[in-house]
Order: sequence, then C-alpha cells, then structure tokens
Amino acid sequence: PPAPDALAASVEALRRGKRPIVVAGPESGALPAQVIAELAEALGAPLLADPLSGLRTGPHDRTNILDAYDAYLRDPRAGSLAPDCVLRFGAAPTSKALNQFLARATDAAHVLCDLPGSNRDPDALTTHRLTADARSAAVALREAVSGERDGAWLDEWRERDARARRALDEYTLAAPDPFEGRAVAELQRALPAGATIFAGNSMPVRDVDSFLASDGKPLAVVSNRGANGIDGVVSSSLGHAAAGLGPVALLIGDLSLYHDLNGLWAGRRHGLDLTVLLVNNAGSAIFHYLPQAAHEHVFEEWFATPSDIDFAAAARAYGAGHCLLDDWNELSEALARPEQGVRIVEIRTERTRNVEMHREAWAKASEAAWT
Repeated sequence: PPAPDALAASVEALRRGKRPIVVAGPESGALPAQVIAELAEALGAPLLADPLSGLRTGPHDRTNILDAYDAYLRDPRAGSLAPDCVLRFGAAPTSKALNQFLARATDAAHVLCDLPGSNRDPDALTTHRLTADARSAAVALREAVSGERDGAWLDEWRERDARARRALDEYTLAAPDPFEGRAVAELQRALPAGATIFAGNSMPVRDVDSFLASDGKPLAVVSNRGANGIDGVVSSSLGHAAAGLGPVALLIGDLSLYHDLNGLWAGRRHGLDLTVLLVNNAGSAIFHYLPQAAHEHVFEEWFATPSDIDFAAAARAYGAGHCLLDDWNELSEALARPEQGVRIVEIRTERTRNVEMHREAWAKASEAAWT
C-alpha cells in the first residue's frame, strides 16, 4: 500500500481539485479496470484510457471512460478543459496530443501512482507521488475521496468525447479509399472476446489509440514500445501468442514486418498461431506528420523509405500463409478462418492519401467535439 504521508498529501490534492481528470496510461499486464473506474466516479472525473491500459474494453463500468481525446485535444480550444488536478496510472500515454495537454497544465496538481523503482514521468510533471501497485493505490484513494462533486465538469468531457467518437466512426466506415484507421475497427469487430490485438509501433499503435472505441467485449491490447520502435515486433507478438491466452492478431506496417521477417521462423519452429494484419503502404507514414516532411528533396528517399517487398514470397519462405485483400469487407471472412500457424493478411493502401485521410478524420472529430 502507499505510504501514509504520501497518501494523505495526494488525497488532499484530489479533494481540493474542482476540475480533476484521471489518466490510465499503458501498463504491462493491464491496470485494475473496475477499481480505477470506481475511483474516477468518486472523483467526478473523466477517465482518459490509453488503449494499452486495459481499460478501453471489457465488462467493467465504462461510463466515464473517454477514448477519442487524441482527436479533440489537438484543438486550441482544448485549453477550456484544462484540469486543476491530474491523477495518472501507468506509463506516459501513447497520444502526443494528450501528453502536450497534460504538460500545459502547469498549475495543476499531478499525482502519479507508480511502482517502486519506477519513475515514468518523462515531462517531470509530478507534484505528488504514490509508490504502490495500481490496485492498492486506487482502493486507498477511492475510500478517501468519496463525496459530492459538481457533475457539469464530467458531463462536458463526456459529451465532447461522444461527439468526437461518433464522427471518427462515421468517417472510418464511410471512407471511399482503403483507410488504415479502419483496420482497428475491423479487428475490434471481428475478433472474439478474449482475443489480443498486438499493436505494432509507428502508426499502428497510434491508429489503435485513435480508432479503438470503448466496448464491452473484452479484447487485450498490447504492444512492445521498445527503444527501437519498429524492430522485433513480430518476435514479440509470437512470444505473446506462445503464452496461450487466446487468439492473437498483430497489426503491423510493411517496414516493421520487413525488419523482423526472421521472427516468422519462430512461429513455424514452435507451432504457434498468429494472424498478421499487414497494412502495406510501401514505406513509412509516420514521418509525413513530422517536420521532416517539409524537406521534399530528401524526404521520400531518406524518411519515407519506399519499399517494394513481395510479402507473399516472404511468407512462403518462412512457411506462413498469405492472402491479399481487395478491401476491408474481406477481412472478417479472412479472420473467421481457423487459425493454423502464422498467416499474413495483407491490404495495400496509398500512403500519401492515408495521411490526408487521417487529418480529415481528426479534423471532423475535433469539430464535432467543439461545436
């Protein structure tokens, strides 16, 4: 349990707060969903749930869980939602927009619940620290902070988030071209309860953040956010599959799969089942969102790093299955086939057009949230 002095100071900060928020960040093994949801309810606080927190989906109370914040916190109008108290569990969130939003809350109390020996505070925001496992800390706080709260603050967050989520879902399903964000929605719809989405780094984990909606069907969402992001992802996902916790679907980009093609060997060697949903945009999309994109004379070769890889041939070389989808409507059928070993389900997208579509989706969601 947390130390008494640290608990008392954190409770006092939370009691003083009139505009609290709870942030559930990534956590290996997932955070205790129900007790954190109950704590947020006791605080009258929105619960911003990273997809890697374990709180986005499942049978726990999701009344106050928000999932579309990455879109509308990009807007300058998000300053009107500035909190005076932030309670955070887990690692720093995946969302750049959320991290920047928290960093701007310089006058707020920032309470971090973290494990002994850990200091997951990259922006040095913490004003109060509870050193304990998340469950112990959440239970202790929940018992100490219950009381009457002004519901208007929470209602505003929930209404804005719901409008943004509807806009994201509508755009994703109506997009005329193969939209990479739809990969997440289709996986969420097609996978059975208890399955795992293993999110690759670079754009896949960010797409999961944007397009994975809160839902009662329990799906584990995991990732290996390593020092060198796109390397070793296939091997990591096969390691997860080896645990035997249910079906695993890896969402990955072409360069990341290329970096760890040798990882496919382990699947064949150990008789593992894994579905690899390959979003092939022939290069690296994430740099299109960064300042490097302005340097057109060097960008495509050195940052976008265009690729032309025959993944069907690669699959054959490693004894994996392969199918190429023409559109997202074929994904459900592909996922419904019984898993037998490693299989690559590939869909090809146009990288530059998808950058435009992501920006359109975020803009529509943000406008819906703020009007």
